Amino acid sequence: MNNRISQAYGYAVCFITVIVMLIGIKQVVDAAFDLSDPIRANGGGYGAMGRTITSFELYKADAKRQPDTRGTPNSPDGPAVRGGQPASAGTSRAAADTLSDVELRHLYDAERETVIGNVRFRAIRSLVGNLLLIVLAAIMFGLHWRWLKRRDAVPVAVYASGVTSINEPTDTR
Repeated sequence: MNNRISQAYGYAVCFITVIVMLIGIKQVVDAAFDLSDPIRANGGGYGAMGRTITSFELYKADAKRQPDTRGTPNSPDGPAVRGGQPASAGTSRAAADTLSDVELRHLYDAERETVIGNVRFRAIRSLVGNLLLIVLAAIMFGLHWRWLKRRDAVPVAVYASGVTSINEPTDTR
């Protein structure tokens, strides 16, 4: 009975470590793809403002169509406020229309670099974590698999006679 329990434990650990390694490999592949094209990784090419950041021309067209919900570029505190009330969409649209190409380019570059930096950080963190998980699972698999093979190599009759080691002499008195 004890033999079967330990054997079931060993095979269960091996099975679980194989599953963990397969999931870890999939996550490593996903992180590698994210590193290869960080702009399209999670947001599909859109920045925090919902504007396309795959090209400056598309970003510029989106900026002309969408009001800037953050307020004017000189207002880091949030939405533009007039007389204690938030500015209307028309005022924000007018502010977006008055932005020069140079100012839009600075906003575009800043948003693009932020997205690239965030995606790169998450992808590298995922790569390191999942590679460590794969290595640890592989070590656990190897240890348990070797242990199972050594257990299976010992004849069952030896266990039945009560001998704990193969090299141990038996008392034949």
